[in-house]
Amino acid sequence: MMILFIIMNDRAIKFMTKPLKVIPPWMQGAGLGLFLGHVVENSPDFKERLEEIDDKYFLFVATDVEQQFYLHIKDNAIKVKLHHPDPPNVTMKGEFSILMGLMTRKVDPDTVFFSRKLEISGDTATALCFKNILDSIE
Repeated sequence: MMILFIIMNDRAIKFMTKPLKVIPPWMQGAGLGLFLGHVVENSPDFKERLEEIDDKYFLFVATDVEQQFYLHIKDNAIKVKLHHPDPPNVTMKGEFSILMGLMTRKVDPDTVFFSRKLEISGDTATALCFKNILDSIE
C-alpha cells in the first residue's frame, strides 16, 4: 500500500525523477510490475477489460529520465518488460510524471496529448482502447 501512496503522490512523482536516472531499470520494472499487479488484482472490471487488448505491447518512453519499458497485456495480466524484439503496438512518449499520471489517472490523456506533452504512435485503435480501459479503473 505504501508503494501505491508514493506513486500516486504528485510531489513524490516529481521527486523520483532524479533517482530514476540512476536506479537500475530492472529495479524500476520490478516496482512498476508490483504496482500494476496490485491495480489489476484489486479491480476485477479492469482485469476483465484487459481481454480487449490481449497480446498487445505498449512501449512507454520517459523522456526526462531517459528510461523506457514495455507493458505486455496477456491473459488478463500486465507484465512489465525492459526489452522486446518486435516493434510495439503503441508507443507513448512523455515525461515520467505524465506517464505515471496516466497510469494513476492523475492526468487527462486527451489534455496531455493535445497539449503535446504526450506523443502517441502506432495503432491508434489499440491506444484508444487502452485509454478507455484506464478510464474504467475505480
